[in-house]
Amino acid sequence: MHRDAELGDAERRWLNGDSALPVVMLLVSRDAKAEAAAVARLALSRPGCPDAAELETTLARLAAIPAGWAESLAGFAKSPSLERWRELMRFVPPEYAYQRQRESVRRLRSLGVSGDLIFRCASEYGLTPDLIELVEDGHVAVETLVERAARSGGAKATYLGLAAEAAFLVGDMLGTVRLLRESIAHENEWCSALPHVLFIRERASSAQKDMLDRVGIPQA
Repeated sequence: MHRDAELGDAERRWLNGDSALPVVMLLVSRDAKAEAAAVARLALSRPGCPDAAELETTLARLAAIPAGWAESLAGFAKSPSLERWRELMRFVPPEYAYQRQRESVRRLRSLGVSGDLIFRCASEYGLTPDLIELVEDGHVAVETLVERAARSGGAKATYLGLAAEAAFLVGDMLGTVRLLRESIAHENEWCSALPHVLFIRERASSAQKDMLDRVGIPQA
């Protein structure tokens, strides 16, 4: 979208410590709703976020959250399961499904639900940046990702690559190499192993990089 002077000024003030709310409201007024939601979530993730209540309200509106939804989500958090997740998301209008899922993941994390359980449930409806973040923060088990890869069709390279990241984060280099190789073997025009290779190489020690080189894992 076109970034005019008004939006640029609001973004600079936010980056210098002011509230993100003016940025979010300007984006909403320009119908850049996905970008507005992303800015609101980023702002809320930071300690002491100014205008947090107003940002929460805006996110709820962007996700078309109905009355009673917070209570339903809290009930899910007490006893999470795939069946209850499907029930929670069953009647979400398609045009709001992406934002509702992202908002659900964010709030469930704040309610202390296991990242592995969140991933198991929410990935049924596809990957979002929040779910990838759960993996890269070390909150999703390798086994969960491998199981998801087995039924992911054309996205197998992505789920196996995420599994390789999870293996790396728990120090399993043999598993990392095996899963990277499997991810590379399942690459297609839509899914590449490269982001996962880069994630691992950026964090690997010299000895680990040497191991990756010896077994033929690409450098870039």
